Amino acid sequence: MNAPTLPVLYSALEPLDSDRHAGLHLRDVGHGFAAHLSSIPLAVEEFALAGRHMPVVFAAQAPHMPVALTGLAPDRNLFVDEKGAWRRGTYVPAYLRRYPFLLVRAAADSDQLVLCIDPQAPQFAASAGEPIFDADRKPAPLATKALDFTRSVEAAFRKTQEFAEGLSLMGLLQPAATQFEWEGKPFRVDGFHAVDRERLAKLTGEQLVTLRDKGWLDAIYAHMLSLGGIPELKQMQG
Repeated sequence: MNAPTLPVLYSALEPLDSDRHAGLHLRDVGHGFAAHLSSIPLAVEEFALAGRHMPVVFAAQAPHMPVALTGLAPDRNLFVDEKGAWRRGTYVPAYLRRYPFLLVRAAADSDQLVLCIDPQAPQFAASAGEPIFDADRKPAPLATKALDFTRSVEAAFRKTQEFAEGLSLMGLLQPAATQFEWEGKPFRVDGFHAVDRERLAKLTGEQLVTLRDKGWLDAIYAHMLSLGGIPELKQMQG
């Protein structure tokens, strides 16, 4: 039996437990932990903000979940500097802000969600930072805040999966590529999916109303506009 695949960034997962993690503290370590991520999962609600700073594309593999491109070379995030600081003034995806917490189903056939942590995350320490549990081993405000935020991110990604599946069913997500000139030579970026402009233009009025009523049209336009930022990533890469 194969071990379950862990989400991007997570190296391990275990349920947050007041006995096992009684002395655990959470500290700010910057974003060095994401320095190797050239793409980061993105929720549909983030398209408008993220798309101002980084290209938003869809994964080539079904269910074609959206990601923010943060680099053009594998294992290099151009938004994280050598000191682990995120590029000033640019959007930080919720996927990173949620880490090292994650909601996991208690069982495959269960709707019950359990708050888990990546115990190997650099944010955790034995003393430095804010405690997760108080002296009575009850959740400290930090733990409650983390649970609330993690719940909101989980809900956002459920909506995002519905969004990606909906666009796929309408035939809008297609293999895409961007080509531009770099230092006098053509440079091509491919291996992703994007909303096909021609297919979007051929949708019926009823289909467009469906996209509008679901609140998806704004996200589609934000995604398409963001693709113009791919050459800027190359410029950042040098």
